[in-house]
Amino acid sequence: MANDSSQKHSDFPAIHFPCELVLGAVTAPFLLTLIAGKLISQGFQELGQLSEEAFRGDRLPLLKFPSNGSSSTDPHSPDTP
Repeated sequence: MANDSSQKHSDFPAIHFPCELVLGAVTAPFLLTLIAGKLISQGFQELGQLSEEAFRGDRLPLLKFPSNGSSSTDPHSPDTP
């Protein structure tokens, strides 16, 4: 049985790539992916900060509600002296 297992491995030609070639081919896409991920992350963070600024309460206009006849009895009404 030992001959069968060694013969199976010798039937297929072995393809050997130099480690430097594989490492060189993988390095550039890996670095580009890291840089693109960082840029996208920063973009989303800036977008979130801009949306917070747009919806912050001190920049929204004050709304004036119409007063009814009962507002004259309200002590917190700005119309009462």
